Amino acid sequence: MRKFIFKILLYVFCVSFLIIGINEWYKGRDLDKDYTKKFETLPSNIQVCNFGSSHGLYGFCYEDYEKQYVCFNFGLESQMLSYDLRILENYKDNIQEGAIVFIPVSYFSLFGQKEEEAQDFGSKNKRYYKILPPELIKNYELDTDIYVRYFPVTSAYEEVFQAIVKKADHSEWEGKASDIDLEKNVSASSERHIITNKFDEYGNRIINQEEIDALVQIIKECKALGTRPILLITPFLSEYLEAVEMRDTDFYQNFYQVIDEIVNSTEVEFYDYSSDKRFKDNYDLFMNGDHLNEEGAKKFVDVLMKEVFIKEN
Repeated sequence: MRKFIFKILLYVFCVSFLIIGINEWYKGRDLDKDYTKKFETLPSNIQVCNFGSSHGLYGFCYEDYEKQYVCFNFGLESQMLSYDLRILENYKDNIQEGAIVFIPVSYFSLFGQKEEEAQDFGSKNKRYYKILPPELIKNYELDTDIYVRYFPVTSAYEEVFQAIVKKADHSEWEGKASDIDLEKNVSASSERHIITNKFDEYGNRIINQEEIDALVQIIKECKALGTRPILLITPFLSEYLEAVEMRDTDFYQNFYQVIDEIVNSTEVEFYDYSSDKRFKDNYDLFMNGDHLNEEGAKKFVDVLMKEVFIKEN
């Protein structure tokens, strides 16, 4: 009996040791698919920053201005405004008084079901356990927190095998829209952004009041911090703009009606670069129909710094 118990204990020890070893190795080889590692080196006294979804994440590259200003990109893929607000609340002490804060709004930001109702909410929500305290995480779960922070390998699945041969790969940001099937891309993205889960059972467009309220609160919070909030829409290719209109001819009217109400109520500066002639037909500046590539992101920041930032600085 003693030998049997000893074997069991030895087996448990070996398995535990193996799992802990793989877990520590995986933490060191994190693929960083969710771009959260940048928060580990978050600077203080930020002078220029942006929030936003992937349009913010990929739309801003401050490389050419990092010697002049302390800059940071808070954007993450598919990030909703309600999480922009939570990130602002958590990291506001890192933003210097007088800083300029760019707040991009994507077409999907203001309409549709609540984020928590989305099918992929759980998998997407896990990333915020890495960068936010429990009280700022939606539908917080202690077990998920433990897994994500201390034992990420237990929920990594196929990423473990990917980590064996490679690290993070964000090379798509270096690509050009001319190298992809652009028609297929804008068809899928326009449907996802303005159609999927955006209408109720009666065919009425769903106004996402939570996200609208979050946007208003972001603007108010920025002003209270003594920063200069700038509401904007990033550049898109003509093909994407046309695809959106074809999907729903009333979309632009509905979208800008909400934007106008927010601008009027908060008196925030608003700049619309969605159909800017310097970008909308230049495939070399985009990685797909609605996302700038690295070259485009540098040019967009240069435009903002010269046309927006310089106005009051």
